[in-house]
Amino acid sequence: MLFVFLVMLVILALVALEIKNLLSAIIVLGAFSLVMSLTFYYLHAPDVAIAEAAIGSGFTTVIFLLAIKKRGILTMLTYPHSRFFFYNHEGKPTGLDYDILFLFAKKMDLELEVKNAETWQELIPQLLAGNGDIIGAGMTILDSRAEQINFSEGYFPARVVLITNMKNQNLNSLNDVKGKAVTATIETSCYEALKKLKDIQIDTHCSNPNKLMEAISEGDINIAAVDLPEAIIGQLIYTNIKIIGHITDLQHYGYGVSKERKELLKKLDVFLMEIKKDGTYEEIYKKYIH
Repeated sequence: MLFVFLVMLVILALVALEIKNLLSAIIVLGAFSLVMSLTFYYLHAPDVAIAEAAIGSGFTTVIFLLAIKKRGILTMLTYPHSRFFFYNHEGKPTGLDYDILFLFAKKMDLELEVKNAETWQELIPQLLAGNGDIIGAGMTILDSRAEQINFSEGYFPARVVLITNMKNQNLNSLNDVKGKAVTATIETSCYEALKKLKDIQIDTHCSNPNKLMEAISEGDINIAAVDLPEAIIGQLIYTNIKIIGHITDLQHYGYGVSKERKELLKKLDVFLMEIKKDGTYEEIYKKYIH
């Protein structure tokens, strides 16, 4: 039994060191202290076990939790499985958006909390409902969106392109797309860009923008509108995809903030300017964009 306790202590200690979320780390440390108490009791030291349980599992954990409550939380609303936010093989949040907002929260002495929207279309309504502080999901700055929320300064360039499978040898330019159906997810920048094109049919049956690259690769759809960064990175995974051409000028991704949170937006813009100047942004960029 002693061996089991010792193994559990090592595992809990390593988990507490590796975990990024402060609240989760404190819970793990509370469990560590509880196992330590059981270990002392097993070693016939009940007085030490009681002290460890009272101070370690009880008093210290409460103090840490009160400190977190006082420190505050910054909630990031996102849509998972994109190139800008995803969970790695260890189940930890990562991605360019997460890393940037994690550093922003740290600078403001806040804990970054992640809330995932079930669909892309929920992001802005969730923000307006007060269920998050910042949208960090590779969201393009659009006039239609700016009527509802405010955006930070652009932090990543983008434009909408049309893609197809390489087996479609008759689709090589935008002229070849006329009269054909083009797929895009509704309420995305790609859908808005398609609405401005003439002589095409817009197909909106795909509700998940992250599935478009796969659908093109497998031949389930013929033409799709996606952001250029997604297309370039996606070609590394789906090597049978080609870009037909772009249908918008240069655009930018921005972080979405409620119009009532002007002070938060101001601090975020200053932070973005600082990390671009000191090289932090470039380091994060190179980490995910090769």
